[in-house]
Amino acid sequence: MRKDLKIRIVSALIVAPFVVACFISYESLVGLVASIVMLSSYELLSFSMRERRRSEIAFFTALATLYPLMYGLVFKDQPTIPFSLAMITGVVYCLFKAEDPRVATESYFGFFTSLIYVSLNLSFFIPIYAVKGPALALLTLTSVWAFDISAYFSGLSFGRIRIFSKYTTKTFEGVVGGFLGTVAYTSVYKVLAGYMGFQTMDWSMVPVFSVIVSAMGTFGDVFESSLKRRFGVKDSGVIMPGHGGMLDRIDGLLFTVPVVYTVLVYFGG
Repeated sequence: MRKDLKIRIVSALIVAPFVVACFISYESLVGLVASIVMLSSYELLSFSMRERRRSEIAFFTALATLYPLMYGLVFKDQPTIPFSLAMITGVVYCLFKAEDPRVATESYFGFFTSLIYVSLNLSFFIPIYAVKGPALALLTLTSVWAFDISAYFSGLSFGRIRIFSKYTTKTFEGVVGGFLGTVAYTSVYKVLAGYMGFQTMDWSMVPVFSVIVSAMGTFGDVFESSLKRRFGVKDSGVIMPGHGGMLDRIDGLLFTVPVVYTVLVYFGG
């Protein structure tokens, strides 16, 4: 086994149990989402706004982090209120702190990207948990892991046809293998959750769910890769040995979670 793969496995085995344990209660899930938003937003802003002051990056990171906390703990049924407050506060801050309009514009886009792409998208875990329960919320997270693992080994063994070759090493065969792995994992998870008395989704939704995870997981990886290439960085950070930064670990989730919420909550019964 390659050394880098060993490091990735050990790192994942250390972090994964803690992350899964946070799904034990609603409040701990909100805390987990906020913590991941804070780390990921800071990484994103650090490499996309390298010429800005650290205090500015810290302020925008704090605003992005406050959104899931305010949404999850205070404005539970009105997510637009904390989002609007964060957005307006960020704009006002840019106008007062940036003397040059070009600097203000760059700050707008950096902040909006962190608020929408990272904070808003990941915060869809909160309504999934509240509406559909912890089992489906945890399945959403772990199914992306299952897809990544299946796609990695399928691509390593059978990968020939590159997709989005300018941005990622993923192959068509890897994505197909990831989809099949996600179907298998989701089916086993559903059966085990059912034995334990937890509801997830109807059997008819399993292939739909797996398509969402496979497609959005791939697009999430490609989108983050395009951002890193634009700003000339290999990894978003170094927080997880063998995995890069936190943003590298959740890129697939950021597109998957809002789509899963929309499809399963509104159309999944």
